Amino acid sequence: MTRFFSFPLSLSLLFLLLCQMAAAPLSAQDLLTGGASSSPAAQNYLTAKDYYFLLVRDEKTQSERQNWLKGIKDFREIYQKDPKGELAPNCLFMMAKMYYRMFMHFKDKTDLDNSLANYREIWTGFPENTLADDALFWSGEILLKDKRDRAGAVKLYTTQVDRFPEGDKYVEAVSRLRELDAKFGTGLPAALQGKNAAAGLVKVLPVKYWSSDEYTRIVIRSSGPVRYSSALADAQENKPRRLDIDFVQSTIEPQYTAPVAIRDGLLQQIHSSQYNPTTVRVAIAIDEISSYKIFSLNDPFRVIVDIHGPQGIIATPKTLPEFRPERIDPAVLAQKEPPPSPKPEPDTREAVASASAESEVVILEDQKKRKPATAAGGTDFRATGGLSLAQQLGLGVRRIVIDPGHGGKDPGAMAHGLKEKDITLLVAKKTAEILQETYNYEVILTRTKDVTLPLEERTALANTHKADLFISIHVNSHPRPSTSGVETFFLNLATNNEAMRVAALENATSSHNISELQDILTDLMQNSKIQESSILAEYVQKKLSMGLGGRYATKDLGVKQAPFYVLIGAEMPAILAEISFISNKTEAERLRQETYLGEVAGHIAAGVAGYADHQATAAARL
Repeated sequence: MTRFFSFPLSLSLLFLLLCQMAAAPLSAQDLLTGGASSSPAAQNYLTAKDYYFLLVRDEKTQSERQNWLKGIKDFREIYQKDPKGELAPNCLFMMAKMYYRMFMHFKDKTDLDNSLANYREIWTGFPENTLADDALFWSGEILLKDKRDRAGAVKLYTTQVDRFPEGDKYVEAVSRLRELDAKFGTGLPAALQGKNAAAGLVKVLPVKYWSSDEYTRIVIRSSGPVRYSSALADAQENKPRRLDIDFVQSTIEPQYTAPVAIRDGLLQQIHSSQYNPTTVRVAIAIDEISSYKIFSLNDPFRVIVDIHGPQGIIATPKTLPEFRPERIDPAVLAQKEPPPSPKPEPDTREAVASASAESEVVILEDQKKRKPATAAGGTDFRATGGLSLAQQLGLGVRRIVIDPGHGGKDPGAMAHGLKEKDITLLVAKKTAEILQETYNYEVILTRTKDVTLPLEERTALANTHKADLFISIHVNSHPRPSTSGVETFFLNLATNNEAMRVAALENATSSHNISELQDILTDLMQNSKIQESSILAEYVQKKLSMGLGGRYATKDLGVKQAPFYVLIGAEMPAILAEISFISNKTEAERLRQETYLGEVAGHIAAGVAGYADHQATAAARL
């Protein structure tokens, strides 16, 4: 069995991706409240960070050492003007990170020394700052992996464990100390001996999964961040292949260790076990595998495993109950809970089993059996009232997944007595109805009622149901009440801090985690539909901005890119539409109106149909 880490990369590059965090110097709360970001120093800081993002994204720019030095100089100037100020540790952290990236590019060992020096300034000069334990941990990693100074690394890890038992890197430092002690007898600090020997072990929780004959997504949650590695076993006669994922310094409760026989699509069995006293192994038996990717998300920490089987297999789609959208009462938005979705008749086809007991996936009736119809209210968004060009040509889009953002315990943005989760559900249902009745598409809703649905589950549902498009609907918010307009996003590295702010808001996580995610997105998105997603976003944004702009003078904020959890791993063109600002009083009043919500839904549907026709026409020319 060959052992390797989650990404098939060199040790140094793996360290770069997993350990060199783009710690967002301003917290998500700072960005959302506008606090420090209103100062000249903060504006300069954000500009410097935008330049850093350019270095990360652009191969030509990052290939010149002088460009990295310029970026470091920008942060140093901010730091030197106020070396004890709020932004000082953030600037030091960015400089340390950039020096390490320079080492990775140019192999100049003085860059390692400079990186360590900046990290040391943080944990010695700002011991109360939330970045202090991060700085200690990454310093230890540099000593261990790049300097080959095991004793120095152990000293730093021990200092971190002693000083920052509540820090977010505590578990990882404990893990390192235990690994080094097991291999080299380096010893453990008193905090990890005796009755405290089990301290720091992370609990691995029950596994969730979604599977079809070509794709499987598995989500492994744990009680805290944990390091993991993976190994793909060689095929054996009459046995499925097995992917083993080992979680170090972890434990699992006995009731979660029974093998789970699945035999659903690619996935055959999942077996979690206590492989040794400090390692949990999740063994995944798969029929056939062509590729897989493993990555982690935060808040809460979970490991995502996307597995792909052989291409070209014709699948038998799962059958789901018919959904007939109800008419929307204008007073619904004022209610705490949206009205319940209509239940299927007793003879309705069996619903697909969902991995989440709360979630409900609904597919609209097959339109091949229906006559073309107009949308609710009598508006015919397609002049012909019949099949789209794409459908006439038998090409392109047939099945669409609409995702109402947030839900259940996650209300999303709230302002003026409204909740994002309620608005998105109503707009999603209206959009689904129009796409079905007017454009004759098969439509799946990720939720039809107010339930909690993890972001990674939404994309998994789209993939397992082999959707052609994925549309996630959201309502924006901003600390400045005057901010208004519509904007549409597709998955990519964020181009500026405003895009990072929106991504942090919709991911319900910190801008620190969003920055961290950007370090691994390049690998994750190699096979994603970025170009097609950008075109889809343009079509939807154009329809929204022109339609709402003409009647309501709504601002066109354009198409943008950012790392949204809900779009990661989508195997079809996928976008996230921000339809209005709930924090803007004028737009909030509109969001209460059935007419306005219907118009928004109509414009989204028209944009989707326009994109589908564009793609079908392009395909027909080939």
